[in-house]
Amino acid sequence: MMKTDETLRHDLVGMVEELRAALNEIGDQGAPQTNVVSNARDRLRYISALTEQAAGQTLNAAEAVGDRLRAQKVLAAALAGKSRSPEIRAFLLGLVAEHEMSGGNLSEIIQAQAFQDLVGQVINKLMLVIQHMEDNLVHLLVEEAPDPGLLAGPAVTPASAVSQDEVDDLFG
Repeated sequence: MMKTDETLRHDLVGMVEELRAALNEIGDQGAPQTNVVSNARDRLRYISALTEQAAGQTLNAAEAVGDRLRAQKVLAAALAGKSRSPEIRAFLLGLVAEHEMSGGNLSEIIQAQAFQDLVGQVINKLMLVIQHMEDNLVHLLVEEAPDPGLLAGPAVTPASAVSQDEVDDLFG
């Protein structure tokens, strides 16, 4: 079913208003209206880059802490076996147990960072959808734009058109 020009314009205006409202909600009141879609896509790209960077930093730090915990756990277990003091041995064995629990917590942190990958994938898909929408809107606007070579006014056949000289003669 073919939409009328008025229905199409109404739909486009509605889409632009929804996009403006969404951007206002995220704090984009001062953006030029002609760049609304590009600004949204740029924001998503920026958010995606920042979350990827933060996830990388978190994973690197968690792995470094995990390496130190494993080394300390091995050393504490070895020292507990050599110690003659029951208090020191109990402390070192308690330290081994604490390191074991901390290692489990680190594993949870690392697994939680997998969520960032999902967020990044969703953001990238949204960027593709927005790019597709923008391309379609531009295509619609180009199709709807009048031919710049045509003048507004009544439609006449080229043979019956009046030249500027004829108009000048009429008023001259």
